[in-house]
Amino acid sequence: MIIVRTPYRIPLAGGGTDHSFYFKKKNGNLISASFNQYVYCLIQKRPLDKKILIQTTITQFTTDSKKIEHPIIREVLKFFKIKNGIQVGTFATVPTQSGLGSSSALIVGLIKGITHIYNKKLSNEKIYKAAFKIERKILKMQGGWQDQIISTYGGLRKIKISKKGKIDINQIKLNRKTVKKLENKMILVFTGETRSSSKIIKSQKKNLNSTVAIYDKLKKFVEPMEGALKKGNFKKIGELFHKHWLIKKNISKEISNSYLDNFYIRLLKDKNFIGGKIIGAGGGGFFLMITKNMAKSEKFLKKEKIDYTKLKFDLSGAKIVKNLR
Repeated sequence: MIIVRTPYRIPLAGGGTDHSFYFKKKNGNLISASFNQYVYCLIQKRPLDKKILIQTTITQFTTDSKKIEHPIIREVLKFFKIKNGIQVGTFATVPTQSGLGSSSALIVGLIKGITHIYNKKLSNEKIYKAAFKIERKILKMQGGWQDQIISTYGGLRKIKISKKGKIDINQIKLNRKTVKKLENKMILVFTGETRSSSKIIKSQKKNLNSTVAIYDKLKKFVEPMEGALKKGNFKKIGELFHKHWLIKKNISKEISNSYLDNFYIRLLKDKNFIGGKIIGAGGGGFFLMITKNMAKSEKFLKKEKIDYTKLKFDLSGAKIVKNLR
């Protein structure tokens, strides 16, 4: 049996410009990072009975991969022509449909594990491209490229996508002191709401010219964000997050609502919070907040009975953490 650990992602600037409806017109440019919350995949061959055992939120035994009820696991196995003789278990450390790229992380983890256990060597580039094909083309799940890329490579990355679809991925290197400083200023706050990102992304396409114009504005935050990250300028990062959120929620009425607006206002009652933005497509999930004082903000959130998690950057990406073969 092998265990694969795959990180979730947090877009920091330019998120959304990795969607084909945008980059085919204007080129994509964004910064995204992986952090220390994960999807885990446990994978083992079953050479004796040739059956398939799936263990997620439900358990299923079958003899044919085409009959697997879990759509992601079914399509990954079909993609790699695995018909039977395998067991797959998955679990995650955060809620699904919360804007952190959970579907992509699961697909990347499954590909990493299955190709390893069947001795099919794939480069990181081939892994994220296969994950994109399965998720976006086969399963028709709406979204861009960053989720698969960040879950595969990990770390803090700047991603550029040309109009023709050429992708350049570059690591943003920070010294250890800056990394620790930023980690002590970033906190993920759960809104208590989950949602369908595909529905929200579809709503953005209804008024495409307006959506593209707003993403033009958000893309301009990429260079200032890169500079602020390298300097560890958390005040600037918080200000950029705040501006980002105020602009982004105008894309579609699905991105925010009175509950989320009031939730953000409630967070800002803690004067230690400089600013924040919702992670992912919007509509719920997590706000990524920047605080001047982590201890005081934690005290505030506990008093308000709001769930949160501190974060650390993940530098390894999809990784086999246990090999019991």
